Amino acid sequence: MTKLPSDAEMIKLFVLGQLNNREIAEMYDVTPQAVNKRFQKLGLQRRPHSNDANAEIAKVWKVLATQGNDSHHSIYSVQTLRLWLRLRLGDRELSDRQRRDAMNFEKRVREQNVVLAYDPEREKPFSWEPREPRDDRLVVRYPREKGAPPLLDLGLFRLPDVPAD
Repeated sequence: MTKLPSDAEMIKLFVLGQLNNREIAEMYDVTPQAVNKRFQKLGLQRRPHSNDANAEIAKVWKVLATQGNDSHHSIYSVQTLRLWLRLRLGDRELSDRQRRDAMNFEKRVREQNVVLAYDPEREKPFSWEPREPRDDRLVVRYPREKGAPPLLDLGLFRLPDVPAD
């Protein structure tokens, strides 16, 4: 396994933005994680779509985050929602598997006419619920206690007219 280039070259690769972490990793025969770790060491953030997706989810729910395996952020259904949002944001870093999981999330919403709901008090906090009129075209159930959903702010959660391909 060869090593990554100098800090200056890594910064240049980051700033140019022409290659994603996976492509850089392939160039230097290292893992994408090694590239990400090096960028982190240099104070460079390569995950804007993930951060944006998390910020979008926070507009709807305050998802329980804890250390260890009981964090609600690690539950598969919210992970696939995050992937679907990243896909909608145009994230080129998604692997083929992640892209497939994101498209399966949307397929389930469409075919089963459901939304993803969150209740941190339940044993299984995420559930698929039948779509109600108040859900409009959202893929998530907006909490009743928050009032009417601000549809302009939740545009990324709206089911597109045309399915993802």
